Amino acid sequence: MRILTRYIIKEFLKIFILTITAFISLYLIIDVFEQMDTLIEYRVQLKDGLYFFLYKIPFIFYQLSPIAVLMATLITIGILSRYSEVIAALASGISVLMFSLPFFIFAIFISVVNFTLSESVVPYTTQRVAAMKQAFEGSNKTVFAQDSIWFKDNTDIYNISYIEPEAGILKGFTVYRMDSNFNISSRIDAKLVNWKDGKWISPEGILSQFQDSQLLGVSTLKDAAMPLSKKPDELRNIERLANEMNYRELTKYVKKLKREGYAASRYSVDLHSKISFPLVSIIMVMIGIPFALRSGRHGGIAIGVGLSVIIGFSYWVVFAVNSSLGYNSIIPPFVAAWFTNFIFTGFGVLLLNNIRQ
Repeated sequence: MRILTRYIIKEFLKIFILTITAFISLYLIIDVFEQMDTLIEYRVQLKDGLYFFLYKIPFIFYQLSPIAVLMATLITIGILSRYSEVIAALASGISVLMFSLPFFIFAIFISVVNFTLSESVVPYTTQRVAAMKQAFEGSNKTVFAQDSIWFKDNTDIYNISYIEPEAGILKGFTVYRMDSNFNISSRIDAKLVNWKDGKWISPEGILSQFQDSQLLGVSTLKDAAMPLSKKPDELRNIERLANEMNYRELTKYVKKLKREGYAASRYSVDLHSKISFPLVSIIMVMIGIPFALRSGRHGGIAIGVGLSVIIGFSYWVVFAVNSSLGYNSIIPPFVAAWFTNFIFTGFGVLLLNNIRQ
């Protein structure tokens, strides 16, 4: 049995490496063409451009490795079936479960790798990609400190606790206006700012005016326009992304948002997804093995690729729908992050139980 396990893992590993390499290469080729105009416009040096795309590889691996695991499972079993090796193994008294064990071992290994990447490598590389993009475009540097967002726009300095660019909403908004000596001349505080008619409008805010670092007076603002020049789409580049934080940091950030009275549904969904998504590789194996065994001698590369596309696309559609419902607080964050896994796990268990020994 150990010989068979090593043999299957060896064959599976070869196909997985080829598959994930192809996926990453295809992703990067498309991304290079999409970013080419920007790189040329801002005259990005070749070395900086290479680093920009290399920093994306850990996140690409994290996103695409479950589909690569699924495709490698289907293709490996398809090839083994073509040469009657599956029939020989089952005929020798090895159960389907024991035959499937090497695939599950590798899937568990990939799940551990993905969780490790999401906790250490991906947050760092995602931050580097964002910082390099800002540097290429000459955008103002964004800094995350004390669980809030700091950035400079023109001569003003902004501090925002929570950004919802899709809805055009800013929460926990503070702007510091500076004089020529870089002293604070005024400060505006607003709990809520909305994008209306091409402007950022605050229903209610407080204006504090200073002179020589001394407070002159405080007044109340009603439906006042804020000086922020960036549009909601431009704020997508500076909002705090879940991929830039590990589980501990994201947990802390979600607690802070809830403590301050902000809806943290989007980040709560992403927080639960940091646990649920790495497990997808195991689910893909659970679904892939029954399909591959049913295909028998007719399986192979073409069947494996086709089934991988269909199953992978189906998973992402269901996951995207559930995530969207969770982001908009229609369903609980836990359900949004885990329901897709529950559905496909149940489907996989049903398929495994129906395999004829």
